Amino acid sequence: MIARFQQGNMNASPTTSTKVYPDYFRGKVLHIVSRHQKQQYIEPVLTSRLGFICKTVSEVDTDLLGTFSGEIARTLSPEDCAREKCKMAREYVSDGYLLASEGSFGPHPTLGWVTAGEEWLLLYDIEEDAELMVRDITLDTCFWREAISNEQQCLDFLQRVGFPNQRVIVKSSQEQPEIVFKNGTTPEEIVQNMHNMLKEKGNCYIETDMRAMFNPTRQQHLNKLAGLLADKLNSVCPDCGWYGFSVTSVERGLPCSWCGTPTNSVSNEIYTCKRCNCYQNKKFPKGIQQEDPQYCNQCNP
Repeated sequence: MIARFQQGNMNASPTTSTKVYPDYFRGKVLHIVSRHQKQQYIEPVLTSRLGFICKTVSEVDTDLLGTFSGEIARTLSPEDCAREKCKMAREYVSDGYLLASEGSFGPHPTLGWVTAGEEWLLLYDIEEDAELMVRDITLDTCFWREAISNEQQCLDFLQRVGFPNQRVIVKSSQEQPEIVFKNGTTPEEIVQNMHNMLKEKGNCYIETDMRAMFNPTRQQHLNKLAGLLADKLNSVCPDCGWYGFSVTSVERGLPCSWCGTPTNSVSNEIYTCKRCNCYQNKKFPKGIQQEDPQYCNQCNP
């Protein structure tokens, strides 16, 4: 299989293999599974950097796996949800590559007092029956929700989130709502639906619409994630030439520049090939051999 990534000489060195590798995906078809226009933010990166020919698979009803607005609860993990989207798309696609994404929003996994957005992109290689996933977390997200009971509260919320560039959802309850209003484009529509909810149900909730086509910060994050995927696809195993040679674990203990005590900062990154299990230990991955004392528990407890 190494020959797939090399030109001419079958005994070419890993360095030669890496140099020609970006052309491997050129002209190959990548099917992006999305009903919410995610291809607009992913396709330009993967087309320009890797040469993929991108097509959209919009027939898959991804809402069956869960909706941000709460009518359908998501029961799968984000990774499994992206994986299931690719499986569902196999009804419409028989060759090439599939790409699906999933987002999750809520408290930061370690900084629980701030809101974060996590995105996953999963690429499935149909021919090889292999997958590659990238994940990224950001604090730059527009994720707001609150109960409202009057017009001024509603208008204040719209102004705060940047409506109409950032769309909103109005619903009768926070979880599993009976009534949901989406796709409103004017404040008048939103206010009228708020009144309708209050009159019929006695409660009203408003929240930012987290669907990709209506959430500008999420669009930027998907664009960034596409770049991370391109980086990973361009990282080649030095032994077998397979794509996706990437960090699978880290070692911590970068020494403090003042006292030499090991800190919690990363000192080594372990790169692993999923195909041949080759691995490399890359010391001081960012070129920094000592950590700033502000991150040392000894010097700055």
